[in-house]
Amino acid sequence: MRANMPYRQIHLDFHTSPLIPGVGNDFDAKAFARTLTENHINSINLFTKCHHGFYYYPTKIGRVHPGLKPGLDLFGEQVRACREAGIRTVAYTTVVWAEDTCDLHPEWMQIDEDGVLGARHPFNESYNSEVRAWRSLCMNNRDYVEYMKAELREVYTLYRPDGFWIDIIFQFNCICPSCRKEMLSLGMDYHSHDDVMKHDRMVEIRFAEEIGRFLHGMDPSLEVYFNGCPAEFDQADDMALSTAQRRRHNDFIDIESLPSEVWGYAHFPVLVNYVNRMEKPITMMNGKFHKTWGDFGTLRNKAALEFEAFRALAYGTGICVGDQLHPNGELDQTVYNRIGEVMAKIQEKEPYCIGSRKLTRVAAYAGNRVLENERGFSATTMNINLANEGVYRVLSELKIPFDFVDFSDDIDHYELVILPDHVRLPDHVARKLSSYLKRGGRILATGQSGLKYDTDEYALEEFGLRYVGPEQYSVAYMQIDNSQFDGLPEMYHVLYMRGIEVKAERGEVLSWLVESYFNRTYDRFCSHRQTPPKPYPSDKPLIIQNGNIISVTHPLFSDYAENGCKIYKDVLGQLIFRLIQPVVKGNLPSTAEVTLRELNGETVLHLLSYNPAKRCHTIETLEDVIPLYDVEVAVRMEKAPQRAVLEPQGIAIPVRYEDGYACIMVDRIDGHQMVVLS
Repeated sequence: MRANMPYRQIHLDFHTSPLIPGVGNDFDAKAFARTLTENHINSINLFTKCHHGFYYYPTKIGRVHPGLKPGLDLFGEQVRACREAGIRTVAYTTVVWAEDTCDLHPEWMQIDEDGVLGARHPFNESYNSEVRAWRSLCMNNRDYVEYMKAELREVYTLYRPDGFWIDIIFQFNCICPSCRKEMLSLGMDYHSHDDVMKHDRMVEIRFAEEIGRFLHGMDPSLEVYFNGCPAEFDQADDMALSTAQRRRHNDFIDIESLPSEVWGYAHFPVLVNYVNRMEKPITMMNGKFHKTWGDFGTLRNKAALEFEAFRALAYGTGICVGDQLHPNGELDQTVYNRIGEVMAKIQEKEPYCIGSRKLTRVAAYAGNRVLENERGFSATTMNINLANEGVYRVLSELKIPFDFVDFSDDIDHYELVILPDHVRLPDHVARKLSSYLKRGGRILATGQSGLKYDTDEYALEEFGLRYVGPEQYSVAYMQIDNSQFDGLPEMYHVLYMRGIEVKAERGEVLSWLVESYFNRTYDRFCSHRQTPPKPYPSDKPLIIQNGNIISVTHPLFSDYAENGCKIYKDVLGQLIFRLIQPVVKGNLPSTAEVTLRELNGETVLHLLSYNPAKRCHTIETLEDVIPLYDVEVAVRMEKAPQRAVLEPQGIAIPVRYEDGYACIMVDRIDGHQMVVLS
C-alpha cells in the first residue's frame, strides 16, 4: 500500500438501467484517456458492475448489461486506456445493492424488521439519496459471499486493477433466515431492534475482514476500500462493534461527502477532523453535480468545486470528484474542462500538502455512544450529531485547530480536552483524564459530560460537582456580566435546550442559571414563544471553574449547532481562552477556516475564505469568491521562523516573532492561500 493516494481522482459512476439501449456505443478509448490526462486526473474508479446488477465486461459470473454494445469490453478498454496514460485504475463493484442479482437470487435478499423482502418497500420511487431506493442483498448469506468472491477473483484475474472500491457495505436491520439463525446461536434476540443493529454491525465488519483477506491473499499490493462509512466515528466504548473495526480492513479512507443535497458543508470537516490524524491515506469525495449522485444535466459551480477541493488540501486529503458516465460512453467535455481547471490548481498546490501532518493542541471527544439513537453518526443517513457539529462550528469559527478523539486515544499531548454535551465516562477513561489533569492538562465539559457512564454522578472528583437532576425548565437563561465575560452583552441570554442541575461543592461560579417563570404548556403560557426570565438569577450554578476544569451545565455546542446564537460561541471562546492561549489569532472573519500542518519540518498555514449560502429552499452552494485584503495572522510557535513564503506563488513576505507568535500580513486571499513558515 502506498503512503499517499494520488490527489487528483475521478469516481466514474455508471448505474445504467437495462431499459436504456446503445450503452457504450460512442466510447472511444483514446478520447477517454486524453480527456482525463488533459484535465490532470491521475486516478479513476471504473465500474465492473452497477447497482442495477449488470456487468460491463464479459463476465461468466452474472449477466452483462443487455444494452451494452455487442463485443464491447467497456471496463477492460477503460483500464487499458488509463494504464497506457499512467492513470491509476481502481475496480468498482457493489455488494448490497444489485438489482439483477436480486431478481436472479431472491433468497439472498435482506428482510427488514417490517418483513419486507429486499428492505425496499413496494412502489418506492425515491432517489438514491434515500437509502431504501434499491433492494438489498444480505452479506450474511454464505452463498452470496462466495458469489462475491468469485466475481472479485474474475475481475482480478482478467484485469489486475491497482485496487478495488467495494460499495454499499450495509445491513438494513436484516432478519432474513441466515441472520435469525445466527442471532439465535449467539444468544441474541431478533425481536430486539438493538440486537438487530448490533448484528448488522457484526456482519458488516466480518464481511470486510473476510473479503479484504481474500483479496490480499491473491495480491498483497492491492489497495482495497469498503464503502461502509469507515470515517464515521464513535467513542470506541464497544471496541468489537466500533467503526475502528471497519477502518482496520480498509487500505485507505474515502470520505464521501457531496455537500449540496445529502451531507451538507459541515459533514466533511467533522469526519476529517477525526481521521486525518491517522496513518491511512484519505481522500475527500465530492461531485461535479449540483445536488448529488445521478443529477444529470448539472455542473457544479466553479467556486463550490474549488472550495471543496482546497478545503480537502487544507485538511491533508486528496480529492476525488464524482461524475456519472453517460450511457453512450462519452465523457462530457464541458464537465471535464470545469474539473480540469480545479485539478490544475490542485497539481500546483499538492507539493505543499502530500505527506503533511496535522498540528493541533486541542482534542474533543466524540459526542455519543455507538449503537444508540443519539450516537455520533448514522452510517446510512450521514446525519451529524449536533454536539459534534457544534464543536466543529465553534472551534472553526474561533480559528482553533482540533482533533476529534475516542476513548481509545492517547490525550497526553493535547493542551485542552473538550467533553461536548453528552460524553459520559467509563472508569478507565475517567482514570485517564485524572492522570491528564495531574500532568497539567485542562478540560472543558458541557451538558451531561463528565458524569459516569452508567450512573448520574461525576466520574472525577476533580470536577467538584454533585449532580442533582435534569434542569426544571425547558427554556432557561444564562446570566452574563462583564466581571467574568469581558465585552459580552450584559443580559440574561436564552438557553433553548435543557441542561442539568448541579451543586457546586467547590470552585468559582462564573455564571448563574436564570429560571423562567414556568414551562410553557397548553393552558399556561406567555406571549408568542418562551416564558420570560425571572428578574434575578437562581442559586443554581451554570458555569463553574475548578482549577483546570471548566464545567457548563447546558449543552452549548448542540444549542449553537441547532440555533446559532452567537453568544454561545462567544462564551465558549472566552472559556477556552481562560484555559489555553490561542494557537491562531488575527482579523479573519468567522466564515474563514484555518488549518496548520507540518511538512518536512516546516509549518504550512492554510487560509480558506469561502462563504456557502442557502440560495434556495433545499441546498447550500457557492457562486462567488470574495477576496479578503490585508489579513493579519499570528501563529503560536515555539521558535521564531526564519522566513514566510506564500505558496505556490513562491513569494516571500515579512514575518516577525513577538511573545511566542509568528506574525504575518497577507495582502490578499482569493479563496485559498498557503503560507509556509520555515
